[in-house]
Amino acid sequence: MSANSSQITNKAIRQLSAVRLGELDERRRLGKLPLREAGQTWLDTRKPFLNERSIRDYDHHIETLARFFDNPPLEKLANPDLFRWFQVERSKTCCSSVVNKELSVLQQLLKRIRKWDSVKPFYEALPLGESIGRALTPDEERRFLEAGRSRPGWARALHLATLSMHTAAGPGELLGLRLRDVFVDNPDTARIYIRENAKNKFRVREVPLNGDALAAVMVLLRLAKEAGSGNPDHYLVPRRINPALWDPTKHGDWPRTAFDEICDAADVKFRPYDLRHTGLTRLAEKNPEQVVLKIAGHVSPQMLRKIYGPAAGTPVCR
Repeated sequence: MSANSSQITNKAIRQLSAVRLGELDERRRLGKLPLREAGQTWLDTRKPFLNERSIRDYDHHIETLARFFDNPPLEKLANPDLFRWFQVERSKTCCSSVVNKELSVLQQLLKRIRKWDSVKPFYEALPLGESIGRALTPDEERRFLEAGRSRPGWARALHLATLSMHTAAGPGELLGLRLRDVFVDNPDTARIYIRENAKNKFRVREVPLNGDALAAVMVLLRLAKEAGSGNPDHYLVPRRINPALWDPTKHGDWPRTAFDEICDAADVKFRPYDLRHTGLTRLAEKNPEQVVLKIAGHVSPQMLRKIYGPAAGTPVCR
């Protein structure tokens, strides 16, 4: 090898070494950041490759993880026992699919800082069983609504459930509503516009509000105003930071504690998503198929028939 070639090779090696050392420094820095900040830093590098829905989902998952673990340095979460603890506790309030998605974000973060190998041999994603849904019977619906009206602190959960039953909007779709998506000035044309948190382009739709749905929306608007929502871009269900502080620029979670308490008081058991099943079952009993399809946001009649049972109380697959 000539002296000139040797100099070129040595220069290339030094450049590669500098890049490698820079990557190591970046991984160390990222690992020492609090989870929330580390997650946002990582997400910023992924945004060019993600659509808007995925970015919102990742942002929500990062916030859930940070709140659950009390926002420790990212590197401290390279512990399989913490993964298992998260699975056990989160499974009490949400389905396996959601838990797996949330931990998938943490898995990607640990891979970025080269810490995943210490967790991988001991980690197993939760099994995904068949998700069975059903429509509430009229008696279950009556008992749920009566129980929900018995405590003022259950108002948000009660009226979100009522709105879901009377619009057939899923819980996630309702949480994605901003004030600009709610039209209540004229009761005859009152409606909500679902666009955020919609599963696909067919689920972006306008849904009319009947009397019960309009009454529920008016209560939710009052609660949103009390929590600080006033700008059209603010959410109908703002995120709760602590008992006295809300962030209207981010949407909140489904009020699961209050919802479960209402179910216990009414002696009924069902999932929040069953409210959508209930709404569509009621619609299918009284309206032409094309009307139900438009409100449901389904692509075809075959999809509607496959997913929703013909009568209240009939088990259906989500």
